[in-house]
Amino acid sequence: MDGFVAWLEATALSRAVVGHGWVWPLCETIHFIGLSLVLGIAGFFDLRLIEFLKRVPLAAIRDLMPIAVVGFVLNLVTGLAFFIGMPHQYVRNVAWWAKVCCLLLAGLNALLFETLLGATRSLGAGDDTPLSAKVIGAVSLASWLGVLYFGRMLPFLGNAF
Repeated sequence: MDGFVAWLEATALSRAVVGHGWVWPLCETIHFIGLSLVLGIAGFFDLRLIEFLKRVPLAAIRDLMPIAVVGFVLNLVTGLAFFIGMPHQYVRNVAWWAKVCCLLLAGLNALLFETLLGATRSLGAGDDTPLSAKVIGAVSLASWLGVLYFGRMLPFLGNAF
């Protein structure tokens, strides 16, 4: 891993990310916008699954998922820029690894939902959510909140930036 980190830090892209004073703040802003889109929409979806928003038809929220995907892509691109800019800070940071684990859990959970719970997609306003979908919604919400928490804790847990 150390060899990969050293190689990555020596790249022109890594130097560009940390060498220009405007790149990192721009990426932070875009990352925040992307996270707001993902968490806003996925959180709304998850709250419907766990029946906090039972009066909202699930299809109405699903229509917003392409916007959440745009937010995820923004986060992926800017997150990679952060990692490429300072890989040594990330690979040695317990908060980053926890964030990555939460992100992977959220992705696997979404895949599980799409694969196993297709009928749940048609939940109407007031319809009861099956227990399996409630569990998936709760795991998703917890995972995304973990991504948010550990991302915010990057400078404070493990090694400081």
